[in-house]
Amino acid sequence: MTQLHEYWQITTHNFWNVSEFFIHKPSVLDDRQLRGGPLVGIPRNDYTEIFISTDRRHVIRGDGSLGYYWDELGGRGPFLSLSTTYRPAPNVSVSFGPSYGRSRGTSQYITAVADPTATAFYGNRYVFAGSEQRTLGLDTRVSWTFNPAMTLELYAQPFFASAHFRDFNEYAAPRHSGLRVYGRDQSTISSTTGPDGLITQYTIDPDGAGPAQPFTLGNPDFTDRSLRGNAVFRWEYRPGSLLYVAWTQSRFLESQFGDLQFSRDREALFGTRPDNVFLIKASYWLPM
Repeated sequence: MTQLHEYWQITTHNFWNVSEFFIHKPSVLDDRQLRGGPLVGIPRNDYTEIFISTDRRHVIRGDGSLGYYWDELGGRGPFLSLSTTYRPAPNVSVSFGPSYGRSRGTSQYITAVADPTATAFYGNRYVFAGSEQRTLGLDTRVSWTFNPAMTLELYAQPFFASAHFRDFNEYAAPRHSGLRVYGRDQSTISSTTGPDGLITQYTIDPDGAGPAQPFTLGNPDFTDRSLRGNAVFRWEYRPGSLLYVAWTQSRFLESQFGDLQFSRDREALFGTRPDNVFLIKASYWLPM
């Protein structure tokens, strides 16, 4: 695949680093888009990102990056990442790094449905959808070196992700990038709603009164919340002999809201029962 790449980097007089890169990908035929089906076209797309970091010799330093994706079909995707590190002493480091991403796509793969009338695609309909996706991460790290033989590392990452799918569609023909959106061009789509007001499934007839049979599709919307945290204590109690004490906690909860609401999702995450793992490992170096 032919691509165009551009990159530059500078270091300022006060030892700040600034860099930027750009990637251009032309429209091409892709043999992976249908997960094993025939070739189809993917749109021309571009991505650029700028990164800035401050002088790392200071007690407080920061990093930040801003990226942006876009394509010729209207797909968009900004991404922002920040990080601050505080070193109150040479042996102590505390860092905090939030990140946020948002993307709008037109052809997110959903599933494949057997249909003998879809002869151009060898008896399958490959279902795609437009999507609205969000991610939010909050990384926190603490590193404390008590002495050369004893350290403590702490890490926690709450992470939230959501996706809402709309405009379910399929490729109009192999070796092309055009999409047929269900509910238009003589096709139909309807939804079923559950007691909680959320859509549970879609019923799709890809050719209306034509010979193709309707099929159902479960609602792929999701809102995921997860928390990963660990603490690791390391002690070299004698040369070559080590003791590790580790604790890991994880929480995960998935729903079909399809959006992010920080207050709601934070409360749901911390109300979820965690999985905890404790581990002790010791080694002893035998003198020979």
